[in-house]
Amino acid sequence: MSEVHVAVGVVRDGEGRVLIALRPSHKHQGDLWEFPGGKIEAGESCEAALERELFEELGITVRRSIPLIGIPFHYPDKKVFLDVREVVSFDGEPHGKEGQPLRWVPIQELSNYTFPAANTPIVNSILLPDFVCVTGEYSGHADLEFRIERAVQRGAGMVVFRPQQIDEAAVPETLCVVGEVCAQQGVPFVVSSSVRPELWSCADGVHFRSGHLAILKARPVDSDKWFGASCHSIDEVVHAKSLGADYVFLSPVLYTSSHPSAVTLGWDGFAAIAADAGLPVYALGGLDSGRFLQSRQAGAKGIAAISVFWK
Repeated sequence: MSEVHVAVGVVRDGEGRVLIALRPSHKHQGDLWEFPGGKIEAGESCEAALERELFEELGITVRRSIPLIGIPFHYPDKKVFLDVREVVSFDGEPHGKEGQPLRWVPIQELSNYTFPAANTPIVNSILLPDFVCVTGEYSGHADLEFRIERAVQRGAGMVVFRPQQIDEAAVPETLCVVGEVCAQQGVPFVVSSSVRPELWSCADGVHFRSGHLAILKARPVDSDKWFGASCHSIDEVVHAKSLGADYVFLSPVLYTSSHPSAVTLGWDGFAAIAADAGLPVYALGGLDSGRFLQSRQAGAKGIAAISVFWK
């Protein structure tokens, strides 16, 4: 079975809405919504193919795009690789040049539309932020609130909360504090799997440590909650994906003072794993927001970090 290589574009308008199109009934996966794009021709780059396809389909001229995610996917009758790029700027007003219905959709409403199965990681990549803060040490609830607020000001769009230096009995109250400040800041928060399961429901999801992930046999939360995992190898990423993870952290990319003896992946090692992941991957380890474009070129959705947001 040969693989079809497809360039896909995530196009946003000035209000942040995303453009989707309805596939014709007679085509593969017909009558489902999709993100615009098309097949990459022999000898053509993904970037060039996307520019051509979006002009042919929508009548727009793409000025700049950056990688978002690569998705290998096997349908029963077809194998595809979706090479997805985020359109940063374009000229023109999109319209269905081939008669296809178009719709601008607020990102939180994307779940109301039925997409081909291969598009699920694209939807998750759109919904997830570019930067994630992993909490570090804190001294009391006031300090915790202050640090989360500052992390959001520094660009974090989601918080992974790891309880530090508190009694087990204090965890529920602390989770309420985290939930309140994150709600005020307009960002979701997920709890570390070190928090006992009966408390997971108060968060927007759960993030599994690699040790906990290894013994997990099924998706631990419903589909309306985020399920993420920390991974250090392709085998761990494959296991997380098989369980239905929505995203993973992959680390360490670079040297970190907190784990000085850890073997780093380097950007080449990270890129090799991310290319086969088929779900949003965050680069973690020795990184700050200034590495964002570099991480995207290596196949990352974005960057997860402690120090840059917390200290």
